[in-house]
Amino acid sequence: MLKDIKETPHALKTVLNTYFQEDKTIKNIQIPVDSEKIEKIYIPASGSSRNAANIARYFIEQAANIPVIVDYAGEFAQRSVSVKQNDVVIPVSQSGETADVMAALRKAKEMGMSSFSITNNENSAMHKLADTGMLICAGHEESIPATKTFTCQLMSLYILGVYLAEKKKTISLKEAEVIKEKLFEIPDKISANINEFTEKIFETSNKIKDYSDLIIVGRGQNFGLADETALKIQETSYINAFGYPTGEFMHGHLAILEEKSPIISIVTETFDNSRSNALAIENIQDIKDRRNPFIILIGHNRIEWADIFIQINEQDRIITLFLTVVLLQLLAYKTATLLERDTINPRSLKKTVLNE
Repeated sequence: MLKDIKETPHALKTVLNTYFQEDKTIKNIQIPVDSEKIEKIYIPASGSSRNAANIARYFIEQAANIPVIVDYAGEFAQRSVSVKQNDVVIPVSQSGETADVMAALRKAKEMGMSSFSITNNENSAMHKLADTGMLICAGHEESIPATKTFTCQLMSLYILGVYLAEKKKTISLKEAEVIKEKLFEIPDKISANINEFTEKIFETSNKIKDYSDLIIVGRGQNFGLADETALKIQETSYINAFGYPTGEFMHGHLAILEEKSPIISIVTETFDNSRSNALAIENIQDIKDRRNPFIILIGHNRIEWADIFIQINEQDRIITLFLTVVLLQLLAYKTATLLERDTINPRSLKKTVLNE
């Protein structure tokens, strides 16, 4: 798993070089409908792929002004979705063979929807069945828990978001140029921070490893990241970890939180609105006041009442997101190794779920 994480910068550079020309014009993407007329995007996916979509939807919706509906693939396949001619379905799967995602894609095609797949496997059934698609270019991933492939999926979705925004002219040329420059900075920023992150998370891993339960919260794109972190910790450490939207946790879920139990709060900058970060901090302060948990805060500015503070020095919300992804993957890895878990082949798991 650690090997896969360390290979992420190289894989991200491969993605960027695959979809950008030297002048940073986007290439090798063909949406099967007129991009300017897309009304809605449906993304059916499972596991880490769904979490990647839930993170990227905030960027796509803001940049391209297109509603993005992310669904569990197995549930999408059972729904009677009301679609219009210019809606598009974007199934996301690392293997391109996941049974639930394939069922969702077949359902979409039965409804007459145009389809654009995102996968790591050009020979997969999903890539062949979809009208068009893009490959995430992650290469072989050794461990069952997705790390390198997850981050490459996220990068691919961001590239797609920029592409759609340019086609729909919902951002200026200057805005698009700035976003692209940020995307190209990410691989080297990750490489430069991996060792620092490894040192930062040691205290946190030691704190959470002895608990059977763990709550992770975030607002906006950080909620999708909280969900993904919870999944990684479940897969690797077998801790009963769950991700929640920070505000939603106050609506009943707070009752499950024991005093002094650990809660990880991600309060880095997001894409939804300028108040999101402040609201997240207000929410976690309220949680602290009511239940007095052990607060692990990940953000830009130290909060005095946080028991552990992990600082993300980078302020840009795109770069920050990718750095935080890798930091939390390393947290899951370190916690699992302290518990002497198998991070390559965790119990009961397979790389591809083939049974519906």
